[in-house]
Amino acid sequence: MDKKNSKLRVRCTCCDAVLTVDARNGEVLYTEKPKKQTVSFEDALMKVKQDEDTAADRFAEAFQKEEGRMKLVDRKFEELMKHKDELEEPLRPLDLD
Repeated sequence: MDKKNSKLRVRCTCCDAVLTVDARNGEVLYTEKPKKQTVSFEDALMKVKQDEDTAADRFAEAFQKEEGRMKLVDRKFEELMKHKDELEEPLRPLDLD
């Protein structure tokens, strides 16, 4: 193997960096980190606004769902309270004496 082919270039699937590795001993010779994408201030501000809107929508949806759940629980409780007289009294140990 000649010196020209003794280096391997490998792209990291996680961070997209390019590693140059020595083929003979497996050492990483150097790393080329990927260029960061530049984002304009307006784009970042628009994304923050969209995130706020979706967060508010998710909160309102969760709040309505919870209100509906509480109404259902209250209705079931009231229904069971109407039938409480039909249930027999539990035995108390003192009553057995």
